[in-house]
Amino acid sequence: MSAKERKRGKPLPLTASREALLVDGSDREFRELVHDMLAFASAIQEVRNRLGQLIGLSGTQYTILNSIARLSAVTRELGVNQLAEHLHLSGAFVTIEVNKLVASGLVTKKTNPDDRRRVVLAITREAEKRLADLVQVQRPANDVLFGPLSAQDFQALRAVIAKLAGTGERTVRLIDYLAPNGTLEDVPDGLPDTLPDDLTAEFLAGLSDLVD
Repeated sequence: MSAKERKRGKPLPLTASREALLVDGSDREFRELVHDMLAFASAIQEVRNRLGQLIGLSGTQYTILNSIARLSAVTRELGVNQLAEHLHLSGAFVTIEVNKLVASGLVTKKTNPDDRRRVVLAITREAEKRLADLVQVQRPANDVLFGPLSAQDFQALRAVIAKLAGTGERTVRLIDYLAPNGTLEDVPDGLPDTLPDDLTAEFLAGLSDLVD
């Protein structure tokens, strides 16, 4: 049987419904974008992990230590909440990782003089030395990783990623709401084909009406 004689299967449903994500009614370019982003996310994660290993840390610990060093230089009395917000991580998770860095002698925690319930984070001299030594690998690595970008590309990418950084948590909340038991059997019928840009309380209430 020739390729022309083979019957094509029924096309799969679109993986997105917003018009901005579709080109001529197709989600092909959207899916290609997602795959490219996954490839880059994997690469940047591996780069981070390897940079961390060079100074005896995990990738996450390296990111947190580097962020404390950079933010404390421009932020008065840097605390856990500010650090967590900057990294788009939970305060509880950041606290656990910061405590590991404190135990390793790389970070100090002092009571905030203006609010004794909070702490002020800073890096130690040992941390400063490790981060300074790492630059001889970190700088060329970043230059190569983002080498294809022009100055305009960089600013455009920065603006786009800033918009996307906060959507992940909302998306996870939506999935958990639609499939609370982790199966497709519980997903209610009659859901709207198009979702609003922001997962608001009003929208969740609307979904509740569909379930009921």
